[in-house]
Order: sequence, then structure tokens, then C-alpha cells
Amino acid sequence: MLWYRLVQVVTMVLFAATGGLRATGRQHLPASGGVLLVSNHLSFLDVFVLGIPLPRPLNYVARSTLFFPPLGALMRSVGGFPIQREGMGAQGLKETLRRLRNGGIVTLFPEGTRSPDGELREMKSGIASLAGRARVPVLPVGIAGTFEAWPRTRPFPAPHAIRIHYGPAITPEEIAGLDPEATTKLIRDRIDACRRQARRDLDRDLGRDRDGDQDESAVG
Repeated sequence: MLWYRLVQVVTMVLFAATGGLRATGRQHLPASGGVLLVSNHLSFLDVFVLGIPLPRPLNYVARSTLFFPPLGALMRSVGGFPIQREGMGAQGLKETLRRLRNGGIVTLFPEGTRSPDGELREMKSGIASLAGRARVPVLPVGIAGTFEAWPRTRPFPAPHAIRIHYGPAITPEEIAGLDPEATTKLIRDRIDACRRQARRDLDRDLGRDRDGDQDESAVG
């Protein structure tokens, strides 16, 4: 936990120095117990920014090809664990459920890959099965600004403001009884609502910054 907090603080300082990161809706994160955190996916930066504003540490899945020395050791030290690129697979599913049932927060990007144009893509069908089996709150999150900072077409990141909005959790009771298609649609709609809020916040704050005003809700 101490190492995770150190990485969290260092990352927070880096983002504060390269455009600023602000978040809203943090009160929606359950104080304890397993949580499946689901977000839109715009950039390699997403996995780093999602955990910065939160008091609880995140676990996250990443494709197995990224777990090479020394990157793999670093990723594991801050909660990362590998899955196959084309799907979670039995081992990835087992590990995800284990961490959720042990009271952890597991971060997933249901689109499966980074958006090529900054828009929300369709969800992978497996998210419905996972949400139904996990029986934990599903916390939808929206990110804006990381696509501009580091899109998949650019080899290196550039400074840019980033906004995050954490929405109200979807309870297991809301999912119970829904078929997979309806569950997937529910999760996608909630992520999209959060994404739109984060984009509104970013557009507003960039305009405010240009006018010389200050926003007091900055993380850190």
C-alpha cells in the first residue's frame, strides 16, 4: 500500500505539472467491498489517471504482452495482472473474480482497446457475463482529455488538461434479471453519460482557464 501511495503521489504531481487533472463524482465510489470500475478507453494514460483521485487502490487488467521485465514487475506492484489480448480467458476471469471477492476494485475497459477517434465504441460482450457473475457494484467512469494528450496515433504523450467523472454505481440488483444485451447496454449508457460529463467539464474549464479564472476542484 505504501508503494502504491508513493506512485499515486508522484503520478499526481506529474499530471499537475503537465496540464492538470480534475475529477468529480468521487463520492460515488463505495467505501469498501468489491467494485468493478468500468471506463471509456482513449489512451495509455487512462489506467494511470483513473486511480489518482481515489482513496482506495485499484487493480487493473492489462494484456499479457506488456508484462516483460522490468515493466511487468512495476505493473504487478501497483495492482496490474495479465490477460490475453483477444479476451479475458479463464485465468483472467478467475483472477478478476478473486480480487473482487476479496474486496478489491478491478478496473476494466469494456471497449477492449483504445478508441481510434475519441468516441465511445461498442462494448465487448463479456462485460455482461462478468458483471453478472461478480455480483458487485459496477462503477461507470468517463475520461476526457487523454485522447488529446496521447492518442494511439502518436508515439509520445503531450501536456493536456484531463477531466474524470465517476458516476453512481450500478447495483447488482439492477443487473439481476437482465439479459446480456440489456446489461451491456446499461453499462455502456452509464459510461457514455460519465464521458459526456467529463467532456463538458473539460470544455468548460479550458474556457475558464483562457479567461483567467481558477477552478478549486483540482486533484491534489
